[in-house]
Amino acid sequence: MLRQLRARRRPELSASIVRWAGLAAMFGGALFVVSAVMISSMPRGCIGDECGTRPMRETGMAGVLLTLALLLVVVGMAGLVIRARHASRFGVPGKTGAVVAAVGAALPIIGGLIQGILYGGDYPLMPYFVIPGVLALVVGFVLLGIAVLLAGVLPRWTAVLLVVGSLAMLGFNDQTPRRCWPSRTVSRGWR
Repeated sequence: MLRQLRARRRPELSASIVRWAGLAAMFGGALFVVSAVMISSMPRGCIGDECGTRPMRETGMAGVLLTLALLLVVVGMAGLVIRARHASRFGVPGKTGAVVAAVGAALPIIGGLIQGILYGGDYPLMPYFVIPGVLALVVGFVLLGIAVLLAGVLPRWTAVLLVVGSLAMLGFNDQTPRRCWPSRTVSRGWR
């Protein structure tokens, strides 16, 4: 009896979760764009060897928005995984992409927590969290986009936009205002 009740409620519940996850992903994408524009409008921080003579950039509220955006995008990714799994066509690229993207989102968050709590905002090893994290996000989102395209659970253009936007993130640079535009493409791919 309990199994029958769960089986009846599950499609409704998962549909509701997928809708909320989609909204979370869109809001996360918008927050990502806002944080990218905010960070790119700040004075340039140090990169590499410059950090010995120049301080790192203080991101402040933009860093908080970026962290929230990453978390919301992971929630959206979870909804996408639920939707594709219910269609029984998720496959290995989708599973791999979801795990790799989740690890990619976790790395900068963990590095940011270490930087904020233990180092007062000037953590010299932060690039070892951010660079692999961004690369993992790109690879994970590309694999997830391919899985969504193959599963046919969303219109093709959304999956293609997710793949293209994710690859565009390789050209993203928050140190200069004109190079923060690829973040807008990724946020649109989640819609």
